[in-house]
Amino acid sequence: MKRFFLLSATLSLAACLLTAATAEATTRPAFNYAILISKQTASDPKWNEVATVLEKKYAKAQIFTYGQLDELVDPLTTFSPDYIAFVSKPQEASAEFIRQAGRFNRKLENKPYGTAVWAIVTGYNREDALRIAKDNTPPTINFGLGGMLGFIDSLPQGVAYSEFMDKKGDWQVKKSGLALENRHDAPYDHMVPMINLINSNKVDGVWTSGHAGKDIWSVYYPEGPADIVAEHGGLSGLIDGEPRASIKSTNPKIYLGIGNCLTARIENVDESYALSWLHSGGANQYFGFIEETYYGMMGWSTADNFFYRGARFNVAESAFVANQSLLLAVHERLVPDEVADMEYDKDASVVYGDPAWMATVPEATARSTEHWNTRLDRSITGNKIRWELTVTFKKSSNFSPDNGQDLRPVFAFLPERIRKAQPYGSLASVSAYHIANNFVIVNFKGKVAAGETRRFIFDSAL
Repeated sequence: MKRFFLLSATLSLAACLLTAATAEATTRPAFNYAILISKQTASDPKWNEVATVLEKKYAKAQIFTYGQLDELVDPLTTFSPDYIAFVSKPQEASAEFIRQAGRFNRKLENKPYGTAVWAIVTGYNREDALRIAKDNTPPTINFGLGGMLGFIDSLPQGVAYSEFMDKKGDWQVKKSGLALENRHDAPYDHMVPMINLINSNKVDGVWTSGHAGKDIWSVYYPEGPADIVAEHGGLSGLIDGEPRASIKSTNPKIYLGIGNCLTARIENVDESYALSWLHSGGANQYFGFIEETYYGMMGWSTADNFFYRGARFNVAESAFVANQSLLLAVHERLVPDEVADMEYDKDASVVYGDPAWMATVPEATARSTEHWNTRLDRSITGNKIRWELTVTFKKSSNFSPDNGQDLRPVFAFLPERIRKAQPYGSLASVSAYHIANNFVIVNFKGKVAAGETRRFIFDSAL
């Protein structure tokens, strides 16, 4: 995808070096952005405005209307989108529609893999969706708030609390320019301090795990006195069932329901946890599950891609990469005993928001915690384009983990659409790969130590 790479000013037909880069939506090279809206929703002028705002926001955007999604398989394959934004009223964004959207994306040019990074632009009301569509200044995630421990090491600042009731004194503090502190003196009940932080408009990103439902997140696991509950687009913090604080935050942020069941499932608009975060919590991108997360590869892989890949991916891209990793594991039977679990997980989550909204981890801190660095070289060899993916490992990695949930193949978007791709050279260090029209994904073999380098070379037609 063109947005991730800058070409050297000395680009020639002989060779060019492509290096990963991040930038805001207004500065990235042009990409194809498809806006899909049902004919029924497009007939409502207020909701159709959301689609037209997105069309004006991006240089190479096009609106497609549909009665049934599959009507657009051929037009979208021809358009070759990098992103797909489904503009939907909240009542349309059902669990079945989300599953259909995932299947639809796998019917396009990269079938049976996904083609475009996609998300659903919606809200508790039309005003939420319009706000999300208009926002072209995504934040860098400078201050994070974890309702679980972990991931905060990739950020400049923030706090993260343990969700485990028997360890609720554990928390982490990260201050600008200082090392992460692991502490054991957390507040007796940390829900109200969390809400106070959110309401300060200081928090750029929130992530949670533990028990949850369509309208609720339980702050402690497996059970405890504190819950955050959604009602009429609002979010109330309850202790022993009694209201103690309400979330009212306006600064744009992301929310990752990494290990929560059902928080993204919309059945009752007035009691939707995800919609309430879009409405009252300031979230412009929300990742969550529409099913129970008994397997959960999509959640943990999305989080790893977002926090530990050098600030290369926004939330929607992180979820897309996680989904292609899961599909590689299924199609190549990397963990045969877990194929059924992965099939369950592949359409069990969704991102709400503009899929091209580039809220990312700051590059400076992200690079200090990334697990590996990737570089892609492009050269002309005879009548072919040769691509060399070089992966330098900064931390030890295991590509044959005991559990399939922990599979994390190396992924890179390509800077152009390619065709007739074939691997070149030895595959001795590779256990599985897939070369799509716009990305490459590789699972190496076994354990790789920090400091080692692996390469994957392939050719495509000139």
